[in-house]
Amino acid sequence: MTVYGLDGRILFFNEAAKRFGMSEPIDLHEHTYGSYSFYHPDGSTPVAFAELPSVRVLRNEQVYNQEIWVQPLGKAVSILVANGKLLSSPTGEPVGALIVTHDITERKWAQQRLEVSEQRYKSLFEHNPNIVCWLDLSGRFLNVNPAFECVTGYTLDDVRNQSYRALLNQEGIRRVLLMSRNAQQGSSDNYDISTFHKDGTQIELNVTVVPIVVTNTVVGYFAIATDITKRKQTEAMIHYLAYHDTLTGLPNRSLFQSRLDAALEQAACEQSQLAVLFLDLDRFKYINDTLGHSTGDGLLAQIARRLQETARPNDTVCRLGGDEFTIILPRMSHTEAKRFAEAVLQRLSMPITVGDQSFVVTISIGISLFPQDGTDAEALVKNADAAMYQAKEHGRNNIQFFQPEMNDAFVKKMTLEAGLRTALENEEFQLYYQPQYDSKHEHIVGLEALIRWQHPVYGIVSPLDFIPLAEETGLIIPIGRWVLQTACQQFVKWQQQALPPVRLAVNLSMRQLQDKHLVTMVQDILQQTGLHPSYLELEITESIAMHRLDAVIPRLQKLQAMGIQISIDDFGTGYSSLSCLQLLPINSLKIDQSFMRNMSDSSSHLPIVTAIAAMAHSLKLSLVAEGVETKEQLSFLRSLGCLTVQGYFFSKPVPADECEKLLAKSAARSDKRIFPGTGCTSSVE
Repeated sequence: MTVYGLDGRILFFNEAAKRFGMSEPIDLHEHTYGSYSFYHPDGSTPVAFAELPSVRVLRNEQVYNQEIWVQPLGKAVSILVANGKLLSSPTGEPVGALIVTHDITERKWAQQRLEVSEQRYKSLFEHNPNIVCWLDLSGRFLNVNPAFECVTGYTLDDVRNQSYRALLNQEGIRRVLLMSRNAQQGSSDNYDISTFHKDGTQIELNVTVVPIVVTNTVVGYFAIATDITKRKQTEAMIHYLAYHDTLTGLPNRSLFQSRLDAALEQAACEQSQLAVLFLDLDRFKYINDTLGHSTGDGLLAQIARRLQETARPNDTVCRLGGDEFTIILPRMSHTEAKRFAEAVLQRLSMPITVGDQSFVVTISIGISLFPQDGTDAEALVKNADAAMYQAKEHGRNNIQFFQPEMNDAFVKKMTLEAGLRTALENEEFQLYYQPQYDSKHEHIVGLEALIRWQHPVYGIVSPLDFIPLAEETGLIIPIGRWVLQTACQQFVKWQQQALPPVRLAVNLSMRQLQDKHLVTMVQDILQQTGLHPSYLELEITESIAMHRLDAVIPRLQKLQAMGIQISIDDFGTGYSSLSCLQLLPINSLKIDQSFMRNMSDSSSHLPIVTAIAAMAHSLKLSLVAEGVETKEQLSFLRSLGCLTVQGYFFSKPVPADECEKLLAKSAARSDKRIFPGTGCTSSVE
């Protein structure tokens, strides 16, 4: 408190006035006021002399709550509020001025801090990219930020005073209840929950609930949520891809293993049976190689769809990879499993259209049963796989249940397949030669080279066991090249020794005939070995020749144009028509040995052989008969005009050194030399 005279002199002041610079006289003439600095509330603009509270009162102005900032020399600023009025005598004459000031520094700073805090809160609330909700203790919305509307579609008016329960499913409500209880106890919590957009679409949120504490009392809580919908979708996709086949959408090997383990556990608990089916498409690799992977993929997708349509709701259809599928059939007996597998074969026997092409697919199915064929997943799958391979061995497109002896055959096949990959490098293959004879003069006119495999464990392996494996694995290409090259080299060596220049023929597999590099490969080998093309005859089976005529005919024409002879091997065992046969650029037909073998047992084969011979003559094709074992068979073939024969009646297949002796012996018996055109053959039989 300060009292001034009308001339500005100090009449009275208290201790507080002295502390805040309100105890110094005013010089009304010089317009000065002590050593203190006075500022406006902005803290930087000086207060003019005429605006000082004491000067204003002496000027007969009313001063009410004037805020000024006072800074003594070298000290901190104080914030004051001044009020003042004129003092009058009893007669009403003015005698001075009364100025009362209050220090509001602490209150001002507190107010300023509160304003800053409120601005920060407002900025954090309104501009936060995450959802922020203010809820009371009962879970009703008091306020939401703009992000809430952006993510959920609901405005503040939509949810004000409404419970959060309206936006959540039961699991979400349970989790938020748990979080709110923890918040009421003063701790925060975090969960992922699902809610729904205003338009009904599902939203995934990561929610943290924190308590609002005022004077040590929880008065509500904030729910702060991040939209994790895209992250959840990505996680779901990654999880799906980890356990499903991308092409067919079926469970993959990992999920199959998991479901089979669970199904076995349930079957053991229920003491019920369970069937595992292992399915493999027949000749699918050929479709992939010839028609392209896009066609193959389309075919697999449709097969997967048919398998799913055949299965029961609780069955599991899986794609292990490639053209292999498995099916888990809970509570399935032997009879029921067979009936189901037959239904699969029937369903897949219907034509499948991919693009503008139609396919009839066959499939081989192996079945193992729990518990008799195995009590764990590994054993059941292994045994079903072995049964499937047995179905392949039985002509494909059939069903086989596992039998214990199948494991030995399966192990042998796997061992052979592994060994086949290194057999060429390890020089385990050998060529044997079976002579072909002139049926009248009984001297050698040709040789058929037959591949043999000297396996380090199994000894001599029949081509019937390893050639199909070579076809499946694609190894038939390098093996076929080795056969042709080795036979040509040996043949040139015999020619250099002045042995009879008979003809050599090499069998071509389907895989070789479909190889676009076939013609170039044959040209290269003939050039490298020096064998004249006229001595070479290439044999193809009837079934192979009839497949993809549009690709086969041009290749055969190019080979024939080089001077190479083309022969149809095993004629009569496949399928063909005379019209197709006439299109093929061939020089001879070879009667299959099965007709010779059964000729004495069944007279029905006689007219077949007679018809084949007549057809060959009418088409002006040479005729070769294999499997001749008796004099009677030879006489019958002579009567049909078959000029070239081979079989055990003359000689079994022999190694190169023994064949050399046979050639020399044949040459010694006959002064006549056989020149190209009389017939000679080589194969991988």
